[in-house]
Amino acid sequence: MKVEGERLKHPIDLSLPKNEPEKEDYVVDVILKYLHAAKQPIILVDACAIRHRVLQEVHDLVEASGLPTFVAPMGKGAVDESHKNYGGVYAGDGSNAGVRERVESSDLILSIGAIKSDFNTAGFTYRIGQLNTIDFHSTYVRVKYSEYPDINMKGVLRKVIQKMGQLSVTPVPKISNALPRQEDGSSDQRITHAWLWPTVGQWLQEKDIIITETGTANFGIWDTRFPKGVTAVSQVLWGSIGYSVGACQGAALAAKERNGRRTILFVGDGSFQFTVQEISTMLRLGLNPIMYGSHVYSVIILLFLGQPANRI
Repeated sequence: MKVEGERLKHPIDLSLPKNEPEKEDYVVDVILKYLHAAKQPIILVDACAIRHRVLQEVHDLVEASGLPTFVAPMGKGAVDESHKNYGGVYAGDGSNAGVRERVESSDLILSIGAIKSDFNTAGFTYRIGQLNTIDFHSTYVRVKYSEYPDINMKGVLRKVIQKMGQLSVTPVPKISNALPRQEDGSSDQRITHAWLWPTVGQWLQEKDIIITETGTANFGIWDTRFPKGVTAVSQVLWGSIGYSVGACQGAALAAKERNGRRTILFVGDGSFQFTVQEISTMLRLGLNPIMYGSHVYSVIILLFLGQPANRI
């Protein structure tokens, strides 16, 4: 049956309710007390900063503070990785080179939107104590061991930026898409992870949409430094293999309708076979994502899409 669609003409109001001003001011003052006392503060951004729409506040905090800024695996893409403050992915024992030491030696971590699940912490190998952490979330803020409920991070972050002033800033680890020394000039013809992911980073363009399948691709992309404006889609919370092909179709459709950004998928054979039927949806909708995967299914895709080999 047809249904009345008048309400579709009115955008959904996604704005958050304002925090109670007195409570918000108090929490901000507590945060600033510890922030100004810290000698080596850093920023760590995770997935809920994306989900709860505080990326503008995150960007302004990174810019205004000058603090070394890191992301968790699910927070990849939340920060402009071309920014001079960006220091890489922190994932406990799975961190980029030099990142674990830098994060875990910090005396104050501004943790924004953390999801401390198994994959996102590389098997719960985070070694950052609550006594050195201020957690910003959508429904509460936790300063060390003191929790302030019913207050969202958006308003708190904005006031922290406004009142922050000068902070103690330490050097940021330097990361790039340069090949490791052992790979640069190597005569070995095998494709290694150490060679692949920095090379992918050299090929990516601004505003690309990158989808990585759970497992190898998701872990590997940590070693890629994104250009400005890249959106990353990953799924390491539930570890659902096969999600990425459907996610690629949805992202490519949105990109086609909005602004034509490139949509790029990294997926393996097993995961691909779970949701291969979405290729037919892509064909029907005239989508043209770039897919990287195992050679077993590449021929199938080539036959279906009629694409030159360099598109796969």
